[in-house]
Parts: sequence; structure tokens; C-alpha cells
Amino acid sequence: MENVPAIAPEVSPRRARGRLLKPLRSAQFRKLWIANNLSLIGDFFSYVALAWLVLQLTGSSLALGGVLVAQAVPRSVLMAVGGAFSDRLSARVTMLGSMGLRVAVVGPLAILVLSGRVQMWEVYTASAVFGVVDAFFIPARSSILPRLVADRELEPANAVLNVSSQISLIVGPALAGVVIASFGTGWAFATDAACFAVGLPLVFWLPAVSRAAGAAAGAGGSIGHEIVAGFRYAWSDVGIRALLLIIAAVDFAANGAVGVGLPTLAHGRFGAGAVGLGVLFAAWGLGATAGAAAAGMVPAPRRFGWMVVLGCGWIGLAVLGTGLVPSLVPAVVILGAAGLVSGAVNTYGISWLQRRTEPSMQGRVMSLVMLASIGLVPIAYAAAGALAQASPTLLFVIAGGLMVIAASSAAFSRTVRAL
Repeated sequence: MENVPAIAPEVSPRRARGRLLKPLRSAQFRKLWIANNLSLIGDFFSYVALAWLVLQLTGSSLALGGVLVAQAVPRSVLMAVGGAFSDRLSARVTMLGSMGLRVAVVGPLAILVLSGRVQMWEVYTASAVFGVVDAFFIPARSSILPRLVADRELEPANAVLNVSSQISLIVGPALAGVVIASFGTGWAFATDAACFAVGLPLVFWLPAVSRAAGAAAGAGGSIGHEIVAGFRYAWSDVGIRALLLIIAAVDFAANGAVGVGLPTLAHGRFGAGAVGLGVLFAAWGLGATAGAAAAGMVPAPRRFGWMVVLGCGWIGLAVLGTGLVPSLVPAVVILGAAGLVSGAVNTYGISWLQRRTEPSMQGRVMSLVMLASIGLVPIAYAAAGALAQASPTLLFVIAGGLMVIAASSAAFSRTVRAL
């Protein structure tokens, strides 16, 4: 029975809810939570506004793709730099700098749009800056959390942040659409600037946490040297290395299947149109929200490695099954179940990484996690598009199979099983 996953102890409903909400009793966590929610809402306002503005100015989907690439490239390329700056300067200072840059760029962009004088080169520039901001803000936001809450509250705190992210994913674009339809794209950009401007003092009022000893000692070296040190640190820790490889394989497969495969199925085999596609995405999102909330209420399993193996295997089988079912309803059920497991594994996983990582390396390791998750997205979309063109079923079978292979490989690793 040595390799059987340990089961988390039973928790009463009242105690579970109290565990999930406990981080919100902390004033410091509430500041981070509100600032993070404001940044997410602002991100979605700009995302929708950018897409609408480009189509208004050019009517070209190609131009829209170029604007999105202008944002995605610096976000991926500079993510490791953002993590290194977070460790060198502190996560709080890095967040302040990135949020301030966002306000300084999107505010003038809003004025240009409202005055009718905006040009495409300004849109491309602003989009690139948004990518730079994300590259610095995202690892800083993840690395600051262990310094704001007690160790035992990491799962509930990450769960609250994850649930808020899922809710923002639903509410943000809807609000942006209403603002654009009622007042125009300029006011959507203005709302983005206002969100980040309001969030700035909240981050400023977070405690000025001193850099860890390791970070202070290495501050005299170059940023490049610190990035390399972060890679070496993550690679030398077998547990972190294994989790990064699993994240890269699973997210590569999932991003292609969900981003390209689901629209193809909704339009073709299911004949469900845009409404059906929205239902499919909502099923995954609602499942992920419930899974994250559950992870915040139930203590993590003692055998974290087995949880990752079984969770990734389950998601892989669900993706494979989605490509085989003949109609919308079973696909919705399967995706909801997959999202449930995904939300729980993500919440437990990020908490495990935050505990596992030395304080002086938090920013760099969090940046590597994001690189593993989103760095291969352009390649995943290109490969998925080619496969879906040949056969949507083949896309889901290959994507789900890749996840199952990743989970099976991890299961054969004694180190992963022992995590």
C-alpha cells in the first residue's frame, strides 16, 4: 500500500468554508486580492477594446493577429527577466513599476482613441507594452503571496485568487462589451487605466518585505547571471524540474485542443454555433472555479506527486473523450469534470511550488512556471490548426494521448511518486 495516494482528512462544510475565506481576514491579502482583481478586469477591458479598435481601424483579421503577437512575444521573452527583477528588487517594487507603466501608456492611448487621432503604430506599441507589463507583473504577483499569508494558508489564498480569476474571465469581457457598445472603445481603455491606477496604492501599501539573503547576495551580478541561476536552481531540484516538464506537456496539449479544437467541434460536428462554443468554454471554466474553491477548503493530499499523476491522467482522458463524443451535452459534462480536476491541481500545485522554492528564487521559479504554461502557445495553436484541418478527432486523440503519456511517465518516476 506504499504507493497508494493518501486521502485528505474529512472536513466539515462549515470548517471548509472558513478555511477558504480565512485569507480574506488579512488586510494585507485583501489589498493584493483587490489589486489583482482590478488588474484582471483592466486586462480584459483592454483585450476586448484592442480587438474592436483594430477591426474598426483596419477591418483586417491579419492586423488583429499582428497586434496580439506584438503582445505575446515580449510577454514570453521577458517573463524570465520579470522573475529575476522580482527577486532582485522585491515583488512589491516590480508590481508597482509594471502597473505604473501600464497607466502611463494606456491613459494616453485612451485620450488618442477618444479624440479620434489614434494610429495603428500607436496600437502596436501599446500592445507590446502590455506584454512587457504582464512579463513583470505575473511572476511578481505569484512570488509575493508566501510573504503575505501563513504557510498553512497558501492553498486557500491561491484558491481565492484562482476563483477570482475565473470570475473575472466571465465578468470582464462582458462588462467591456457593454462599455464599448454604450460609450466606445476609448472609454474601455480609460477604464483599464483607472483599474490599474486604483490598484497602485493598494500594492504600495503592502508591507515592504526585505529581500531574502540569497537575493541580496546575488544582487551584484547581472540580470542575465541571475536568470541563469534561476534556471539552474529549478533544474537541479528534481521535483520542480519534473513539475515544470509536466506543466509544459499538459498545457501545450490543452491549449491547442481547447483553443483550436473546441471551436472546430462546436462549428462542425456539434453544429452548436457560437452559443454552443460559449457553453463548452463555460463548462471548463465553471469546473475550474469549483475545483479551485474545493482545493481551498480541503487540505492537500499528503502524496502530492500521485495527485499530479492522477489529475493529469484524468484531464488527458477527458480531452481524448471530448474528441470522440458525437454531441454537445456529453462534451459539456466531460469538460466540466476536466475543469474541476484542473482547478484543484493548479491550486495545490502552485502552493506546493511556493513552499518548495527558496524565498530568494520565488520570482524566477514563478516565471518559469508561466513560461512552461504559455511559452509554447503559438506553436500549440499552429500544430493544432494543422491537425484540426485534417481531423478534429485526431487533434483531441493526440492532445489527450500526450497528457496521458506525461502522466504515465511521471508515475514511473520514484522521485515524482515520493513528492
